[in-house]
Amino acid sequence: MTEKYRFRLMFEWGGGCIWAGDDATRSTYGVGPIEDSLPLAGETRGKLAEMTAWHDLSLNWEYPPDPGPWDAHEYERFEATAIAMRDHLQQELGDRFAIVYERLGVYEGPAENQ
Repeated sequence: MTEKYRFRLMFEWGGGCIWAGDDATRSTYGVGPIEDSLPLAGETRGKLAEMTAWHDLSLNWEYPPDPGPWDAHEYERFEATAIAMRDHLQQELGDRFAIVYERLGVYEGPAENQ
């Protein structure tokens, strides 16, 4: 039986979006972001780069502990696009790969003045 690799689609600040999801995958692909090690189409790589740049817009870079500039609608748009990307990756990579999307979290709105 062919080994199944497990990946996490998970966006990180400043880059990286596909990570090993278990020890067996890590031993084959290493640690850190591994999207460059995968047999992905150029169009898919470009879309992942666009999504990474889009994700980075959600952070308040001046003071990261504060809420970012996205509203609930923007979080929902990103989540829907990320889920579609997970499905696309699964189709492109095939059944030897299992891809799990790790959500950004729940939109909590702007911090209230205390």
